[in-house]
Amino acid sequence: MARRALTAVLLLAFVSAASAAGPGRDGPFLLLSGQFLDFNRDLNRNLTLWHFEKAFYVPRLERGGAWSVGYGRKSYNGSWDISFLRLRRTVALENGSRAATYEALDLNGRSFFLKKLPLRPYFLGGITLPFLRVKGGSFYRGKTLNASYVGAGLQAGAGLHLDLGPSVFLNAAVTYRWIGFLYAFGEGKGRDINDLRTEPMGPEFGRLLRTDVLTLTLGVGFIL
Repeated sequence: MARRALTAVLLLAFVSAASAAGPGRDGPFLLLSGQFLDFNRDLNRNLTLWHFEKAFYVPRLERGGAWSVGYGRKSYNGSWDISFLRLRRTVALENGSRAATYEALDLNGRSFFLKKLPLRPYFLGGITLPFLRVKGGSFYRGKTLNASYVGAGLQAGAGLHLDLGPSVFLNAAVTYRWIGFLYAFGEGKGRDINDLRTEPMGPEFGRLLRTDVLTLTLGVGFIL
């Protein structure tokens, strides 16, 4: 319900502002965004993976808001940007509540339609390089250690671009991200997640740590 209401508000804001929008300049820009992230699969449940006596606790990340900042370039046909995203949450693990931080470096490309209008729909595609850190998220021989997970992913979506004037624009988009985490670190040598085990001496996990993320984004850009 909250997501539907937020989507309706964003669409209403775009439509109401379109009549007052002027032509926008092309060129490099700074992009500031707020994002609502909804995690699924392995990041929507508590999971423990093992390397002999070392445990890696994979947290359940609650849906919520994040921020991002990026730099890119806008042209007649579309735009691209490189953005840094950050989300911080308190998560419940087997060894108590811990702070978890999800960060990602995103490379996004957009292709505009109805290019002569100030309000332009677009398709979005890109790659994401995520980094998940969990304070106290690993355990080894009586010691609580920090854990981190690194990976890569793809993203695709659609949105609207609105020029508010020569040097300011808005972006709103719905994006789907698919992410696979490749390695786990617990203040030591990184471990291939495929080789970790579901129990201390149990069967191998045998696959990447996976999540897909549905993202609702609202951003404001400033042509430099």
